[in-house]
Amino acid sequence: MDYYLNQHPDIFMCPFKELHFFADDLYPEGSELSWTRYSDLFANATNEAIVGESSVFYMLSQTAAQAIRDFCPEAKILIMLRNPIDVIAAHHTQILYECYETENSLRRALELEDVRRQAHAGHPISIRERVTYYRDIVEFSAQIQRYLVQFSRNQIHFVIYDDLKKDLPISYKEVLQFLGVDPTFQPNFTVENASKVLRSRWIQIFLRETPDWVTQASRFMLPSAKWRYLLKTNLKKLNSKRVPRNAMPEDLRRSLARELTPEVNRLSTLLDRDLTHWCNQP
Repeated sequence: MDYYLNQHPDIFMCPFKELHFFADDLYPEGSELSWTRYSDLFANATNEAIVGESSVFYMLSQTAAQAIRDFCPEAKILIMLRNPIDVIAAHHTQILYECYETENSLRRALELEDVRRQAHAGHPISIRERVTYYRDIVEFSAQIQRYLVQFSRNQIHFVIYDDLKKDLPISYKEVLQFLGVDPTFQPNFTVENASKVLRSRWIQIFLRETPDWVTQASRFMLPSAKWRYLLKTNLKKLNSKRVPRNAMPEDLRRSLARELTPEVNRLSTLLDRDLTHWCNQP
C-alpha cells in the first residue's frame, strides 16, 4: 500500500520504510534517528495534502500510538490486517530473510517461542529477540485498542487483506477517500513484497551489522543518507531471490486455527465484522 500511495500526486510517503521512530519501547537504544534527521526525511514534501510513513512495528509497540498522538493529534492511522495464521507464516519468512530467525522450520520456531521467552525473562530484550515471539505479532485486538484509546474511530481506517486481494482498486479508492484526496487516481498496481529468500546469509548480516570502518568510509564516499540507503537497498535486492512460500502443513494450520480462534473472535467484535472464517477448519 505504501508503494501505491506514494504514486498519488497529493500524497508524500517517506522514501525510507520501517523507521519505527515512535516505537522507542522496541528500540531501547533509539531508532538511530534524531528528531532533526527524522524531519529531514520529509524535506522533499512540498504541497502534498498528506505526508506519511510506514512502520510495521507501530502495531506491536506499546508506546507508538501515544507517541504519534503527542506528535500529531489529528493524524490519520491506516491499519492493514490479515488472517493471523498467514501473518505468522509470512513473518517467519521475513525474519528468516532478515537473519533474526535461525530456525527454518516454522513448526519448530513456534515450539521454541516459550523457551525463548524463558531465556529472556528478567532481561531487556532487543527487537531482534522480540520478533521471534510469534503470538505477540498477531495480538491484533490489543494492538488496535491502543490506537482507539489515543485516536477517535474516524481517524482510523482498517484494510482487510481479503478485500485487498478481492478488489485492490476498490480498497485503494476507499483509502484515498479516508485520506481526503482524489479517489479517482489510478496507480500502477504492480505486485510488491513478494516472498523472497537470501542468496547469502553472511552478506545479509554484513549489510545489517556493518562494521564501523565501512560505515565511516561510506559516509565519506556518499555523504547523502538517501544515496547510502539506496545503495544498501539495492545490495539487499541483489542478495535476494523471489520464490513462492511453501504451503503451511495442514495439521499446523489447524492447530493455529484452534489457538487463534479467541483472538479472531475479539477482533471480529472490535471491528464489527465477522472474520471467523479465518479460523474455520476444513
